[in-house]
Amino acid sequence: MKENPAQTKTDFDQLVNDYEQLHKANIKASGFDPAYFDEHKIKTVAADFNRSQQQFHSLQILNFGCGIGKSEKFINAYFPNCEITSVDVSEKSIAFAKEKNSAFKNISFRVYDDIETLKLDNKFDILFVANVFHHIPDELHVRILKRLRSFLSANGFLYVFEHNPQNPLTKKAFDTCEFDVGCKMIHPSRFVYMCKEAGYTTILRNYVLFFPKFLSAFAPLERFLKWCPLGAQYFVKAK
Repeated sequence: MKENPAQTKTDFDQLVNDYEQLHKANIKASGFDPAYFDEHKIKTVAADFNRSQQQFHSLQILNFGCGIGKSEKFINAYFPNCEITSVDVSEKSIAFAKEKNSAFKNISFRVYDDIETLKLDNKFDILFVANVFHHIPDELHVRILKRLRSFLSANGFLYVFEHNPQNPLTKKAFDTCEFDVGCKMIHPSRFVYMCKEAGYTTILRNYVLFFPKFLSAFAPLERFLKWCPLGAQYFVKAK
């Protein structure tokens, strides 16, 4: 059960050094730097998780498909005292991520080939998966979600972010993105269905990222629009 090595491992190994510049060019129309979106996801998870959970002294967080390690500094900022395990199929991405985050001593980086044989020492309070599933063949989605469920702690939550195919600007950016060639966006209702198939409960779907930078003054209104299917991305939360 390997995640399409032609797209995830080989291609991302080749794109490691150019990934950030390619991403920046692809989202130029938004007016934001890529780091804005990296932080926005973690900020969103932190706000949601902290509303629904008691505060733990130390959270165990799994970043599944961590890529070149762009989220780790934000995870540390929004979740003090956490322990992070970051995994990816791309060896070169993991090597880059290690170097990028070398100042942090609370992160364990792992390369894996097959999620069925991925062994982790902890159960996790948060499973964070950002724009990974559209790189994985459809027929593997439910099986991978089931395997991820086995890593959750009793009170833990899965947070999966994906591009919203209902947003025309997102679709245009996706269709012209070099590292999304050959991939398909996943409809949010489809993702909710897959989570149910994988045995999750308390499944919620929210939409995020409604305003480009020139309209960023309206960003505080986003918390009232999470029901609206026009956000650039969506996230699914499942227990």
